[in-house]
Amino acid sequence: MSGRVKSFYRDLMEHTPLLRCVFGVTLALVGSTTLGYMIPHMTAIFALILLAPEKKPLGLKTEVIVVFGLGVLGFFGSIIGKHLIDYPLVVLPILGLSIFWSFRLVKIPEAIRLLFLMLAVLLPFISLKANALGSLVLSSMLFNLIMAIVVVRIAYLLFPFTQAEDSTADKKETKAFENMNLERMALNGLIVVFPVVTLVYFFDISVALITLVFIVILSFDPFIYQSKKGVAILAANVVGGLIGVLVYNLLVISPSYLLYIFLIINVAFYFAPKIYSGKPIAPIFKTSFNTFFVVMGVISTSSDNAGAMLWERLLQIGLAVIYVIVAFRVINTFNNPKILNA
Repeated sequence: MSGRVKSFYRDLMEHTPLLRCVFGVTLALVGSTTLGYMIPHMTAIFALILLAPEKKPLGLKTEVIVVFGLGVLGFFGSIIGKHLIDYPLVVLPILGLSIFWSFRLVKIPEAIRLLFLMLAVLLPFISLKANALGSLVLSSMLFNLIMAIVVVRIAYLLFPFTQAEDSTADKKETKAFENMNLERMALNGLIVVFPVVTLVYFFDISVALITLVFIVILSFDPFIYQSKKGVAILAANVVGGLIGVLVYNLLVISPSYLLYIFLIINVAFYFAPKIYSGKPIAPIFKTSFNTFFVVMGVISTSSDNAGAMLWERLLQIGLAVIYVIVAFRVINTFNNPKILNA
């Protein structure tokens, strides 16, 4: 009996990161949806970013700095959206610099750079629709971020950071940039993201904001097109979308809060082992999981046309994937950031 207990405990310790991820993203999505706040799926996306494999927990000081820093950034973003949005020669260079340095400052954890860039490119364009909307979305995103941080803290409290994780944490990301020309990498990221930002700005394509968000998320992997990764990420997003559609249809047939939680847990247990597998395609399933969150966001804020909206968002995500794959394939051909003779 004691042998079985020890074996169970060893297995539990071995799968601690996986269980932490399942618990964290489930609590983030269910909790934010239950509270009825705006864009609840962003809480789950933020939680997944903070619970990424081989990453150390941020720590209280860093968490406070991140929330305060993004709050200040959001405040200035709202000011730009309210007072300067009609001056492209002011707004676009500011956004361009924000994009470039988000890719260049690799010493800052990727999660923080990604959050910074998402806020930087989103807030001015949300303010295009209405000045008050920018402030509303800022408060919503900050609330979602704070909630994600609290959820992640609870997840680390229940499933503590292990010694095995500590020995490998943050080393893989550091090695990834050892043989890279960071200026070229940042320039390529700018070239990929900036044209979409410009299109949204000049044509007020507010419906393309989901596409813009996913382009930002995907662009942090400048070699997304290599080998079969491009095809795999398209397939994975289809899988994530179809799983979301399946969950949506099940909830339409049997609208139940307990069923909703049960389905989220099951989907999390499907994706988490693949995200934490350590395989080269693991980040692909992370993107697919994010696709699922977006679909669930449609469900949680659903109306009579939720089904049509769901397919529309899946199409936007698919366009983002295709664009990033093609753009990086072309740009890296002419401006490869890898240092070949390193």
